[in-house]
Amino acid sequence: MSLLTEAENPPFYAVVYTSPPSGSEDLEFGETSSLLVALAATQPGYLGFQKERAAEGRTVAVCYWDSFQALSDWTDSAIEWIKAKQGLENFVCTTGCLWPWLLDGRRVDLEPDLHIVV
Repeated sequence: MSLLTEAENPPFYAVVYTSPPSGSEDLEFGETSSLLVALAATQPGYLGFQKERAAEGRTVAVCYWDSFQALSDWTDSAIEWIKAKQGLENFVCTTGCLWPWLLDGRRVDLEPDLHIVV
């Protein structure tokens, strides 16, 4: 069952890198990105996430919320939490809204429970 089809409004999303850039020796990257995805699940309005393969062989978790405010609240929390580390821009490649016309011909299943992303 797709949570996206049940949502009255199109979901908002953040794409979080779950693997470091090629050649990176940051041993904490996976742990930090997993914690960002876990932080997403604690925010009101969280719908779930799905794992995807991104450019350059990297993996990502696409986290979904039911409103722009929920996404914005997560972003604010993530910025505060990660401030002492490398900066959110090293972990989040994009945010946006999944407008209905992007779903045409595409099946999206979200995993509503929390997983460790590697």
